[in-house]
Amino acid sequence: MNTPGRLVSLSHQHESSLEIFLSEFDANPDELHGYFCPRDSSIEQAVRLLQAWSHGEEIAAGHVPCSTWLWESEGVLQGVINVRHRLTPALREVGGHVGYSVAKSHRRKGVGKAMLRDVLPYCQKLGIERALLTCDSDNPASSRTIEANRGELEREAWLESAQRTQRWYWIDLSP
Repeated sequence: MNTPGRLVSLSHQHESSLEIFLSEFDANPDELHGYFCPRDSSIEQAVRLLQAWSHGEEIAAGHVPCSTWLWESEGVLQGVINVRHRLTPALREVGGHVGYSVAKSHRRKGVGKAMLRDVLPYCQKLGIERALLTCDSDNPASSRTIEANRGELEREAWLESAQRTQRWYWIDLSP
């Protein structure tokens, strides 16, 4: 499925569409992965934070530089994807290089698959030769998205700290 849309950086013009997008996660905020600005951030704060983080500025302790894009189609924000520029021991365990979410109203339409496909060249530009992605084992949609983008399952294991079973996938990006 070729999903129309493109990766965009958040800008002031997205104020109303960002609010609509984020509101789809209000009932289940734990489903929002890849967007780390506080929910009550103004558009100005969110744009500034995302730009700073991508340049390695204003990084909280234990975090790493990261770049965030949204998936936009016909002026509607449908998904968000975040690339951590490097891994820490904690990100090797949970999170990996890439995290993403698709708004409930746009799921099962290929948005996640398209976002991940289109962000992989950015990973290469950052010097990431193998991208790590993790997902809960009870999330078959995420597993299918990762596998459709050449993700190779490394392992599946119980995470005591999170009380869930998780999968670790690698995507080879070497030339």
